[in-house]
Amino acid sequence: MPKITFLKTGETHEVEAGTSFLDHCQSNNAPADFGCTVGSCGTCCVVITEGADQVNAPDDEELETVEMATGEEGARLGCRLVVNGDISVRPADR
Repeated sequence: MPKITFLKTGETHEVEAGTSFLDHCQSNNAPADFGCTVGSCGTCCVVITEGADQVNAPDDEELETVEMATGEEGARLGCRLVVNGDISVRPADR
């Protein structure tokens, strides 16, 4: 089973492949912040430090929101991620 490692706290959570990062975090009180939950606000920007190839590709709308929320290269919206393999994440700099 894929694992999500939250670098902010060191917690690791096992998930089923194809799991929504948002759904998992909300259902398991995981250490991730969310705002609107629909990809508009940028509150949930994370940087995937390991396993970026283990999540779904971003669409243009996500990339636009990320660009407005942070200047960090490789940042993604947590509310849009689908986890397919092991990843490590940390909050993006704002």
